[in-house]
Amino acid sequence: MSQNPDFDSLFGSDDAGTAPGAAAATRTTARPRRKKTGRNVLAVLLVLVLLVVAAVVGYVVYLGSLWNDNSHQMGDDEVFGGQQPISEDDGALNILLLGSDARDEDVDYSGDSRGNRSDTIMVMHVSGDRQGVQLLSIPRDTWVDIEGHGQAKINAAMSHGGLPLATQTVSDFIGAPIHHVAIMDFEGFTALTDSVGGVTVESESSFESGGHSFTEGENDLSGEEALAFVRARKDFADGDLQRIRNQQAFLSGLMDEIISAGTLGNPVKVAGMVRDFSPYMTVDDSLDSSKIASLAYELRSMRSGDMQFFSAPIVGAGRSSDGQAILNVDEDELGKIRDAFEDDTVDDYAEHAETVNL
Repeated sequence: MSQNPDFDSLFGSDDAGTAPGAAAATRTTARPRRKKTGRNVLAVLLVLVLLVVAAVVGYVVYLGSLWNDNSHQMGDDEVFGGQQPISEDDGALNILLLGSDARDEDVDYSGDSRGNRSDTIMVMHVSGDRQGVQLLSIPRDTWVDIEGHGQAKINAAMSHGGLPLATQTVSDFIGAPIHHVAIMDFEGFTALTDSVGGVTVESESSFESGGHSFTEGENDLSGEEALAFVRARKDFADGDLQRIRNQQAFLSGLMDEIISAGTLGNPVKVAGMVRDFSPYMTVDDSLDSSKIASLAYELRSMRSGDMQFFSAPIVGAGRSSDGQAILNVDEDELGKIRDAFEDDTVDDYAEHAETVNL
């Protein structure tokens, strides 16, 4: 019976009388088998890569849906009034961060929010080269001009004209545009701290607040302890200024935990953070998951030490004409801050800024 020619050409014949030339042909034509095996391996690798890519894309989409579905979104009119939000132009970015004890669902941020004041006011400046982030804290009793209402405490802008007036007042204070706004219910500190497994903070002093005791130096905080730590104000001689320093210490510890401890490389932790924290956030609708993901990618080389904290320049405490306890601004230093925001040199200013004390 004649043998299959394809079989012969690939594997040769077992006949003892095979000619030397035939043996050479056998050795030469055996290579296509290896090539076919190579193609199979590449196909398997390609499938594995596609599966990994699909998993990553699915994970990103899942995180995005968590953020978009759970956080509270506001339109431009609610945030900026009748004005168009300032275009980012791929340059420096200023995000107004407001903290409040009031639950988001209980507050009409867009309208006449009488009785509602922003307890914590920060401006996050993201440098144009995306190499660092600076956080400016503004004490809530800072005495400023509020358009249409004369001079008042900066946190009163919210009660006078809702979020649009609060945003405009802070923008006027720093002499620079606000591109995005994020409002956080203080209860979010509890959820966020527990999601990362606790945060270590450096306290300047020993004190008690909310049924918890804190010692000078390092403190390992759970969620409830973190909430008490960042809320404390009446326990200190300089009140809100010390609370600002405590909040900055907490955020510094949180960044250390997220970046240094490898939290960002743990999908379960990241998903838990987004899931637990997003319900306590109210943001303008352009600060959606795609924008946050894009910003996170641009800041991918940032380390915890690249985040700098500083405070609005306060020259001393005083009383307003109607008897309110206020904090007066050092106008000369404020001018330097405004120049730094305009020139995108906030990192240089923050590096040399002095700690504000009374």
